[in-house]
Amino acid sequence: MEKDSNPRPEEKKETIQDKANQLVDDAEAFIDGAAEKIHNSGTYRKADQSMEKATKLIFRKAGKWWGKLSK
Repeated sequence: MEKDSNPRPEEKKETIQDKANQLVDDAEAFIDGAAEKIHNSGTYRKADQSMEKATKLIFRKAGKWWGKLSK
């Protein structure tokens, strides 16, 4: 009997495009995980509250100025 020179003829060879796609998928998963950790952190929550407070203050001041200008 002859020996099979290629024992795994069904095995698909991985191309450079497949490797690139896998790297992109891994990077996206890493970024999503890191963003979730940041979003759930206490520091992010404090910064979000500070930005909300500053935004409200700015719009209130702008509203007062607008009221003074339109009179």
